[in-house]
Amino acid sequence: MPLPVVGKAHEAASAKDFRWFIYGSSLSRTAFASWAEQHGYRVPDFTTAVPARLDGFRLSFDVMSNFWGGAVADLAEAPGHSVEGLALPLPGSARGLVDHKEGVISGLYEPLTVSVTPLAGGKPLEALAFRAAADRRLLGEVAPAPAFLKALIEGAREAGLSEPYVKALSKLGG
Repeated sequence: MPLPVVGKAHEAASAKDFRWFIYGSSLSRTAFASWAEQHGYRVPDFTTAVPARLDGFRLSFDVMSNFWGGAVADLAEAPGHSVEGLALPLPGSARGLVDHKEGVISGLYEPLTVSVTPLAGGKPLEALAFRAAADRRLLGEVAPAPAFLKALIEGAREAGLSEPYVKALSKLGG
């Protein structure tokens, strides 16, 4: 049974349509569906999502999550590196859901406008990615929470991200 949810995310006025660059646990349909049910949201339609790459960044595990029991992914600027994920077009009415899911409401993460390149090729796409607020990051990086990493790897496979990227994620667990 979903929890009754009230507050900023559910009350948010509709924004303009946008594209969400998903690179963390939200790639896992199972993890996303569980969160959505607990918070009273419908899961967005992922059929229009495009596997994409964000150049100039890498994953950084410098944010603690009580839910995941350890560190979760963040974006760190890193020339010559890239992060893969899904570019999901959404209506402006979904912005509250995304801000809630990404921890914007609690001040944990902040939106960042980025340009991502479809893995299949094509023109770059403008998207919103989310990175940790500076005052919420750890002083250094730590190993990712095992449950988070499992969801991330499963989600990366489900999303059709590149095999080299999925293998690199698999090595993060030690």
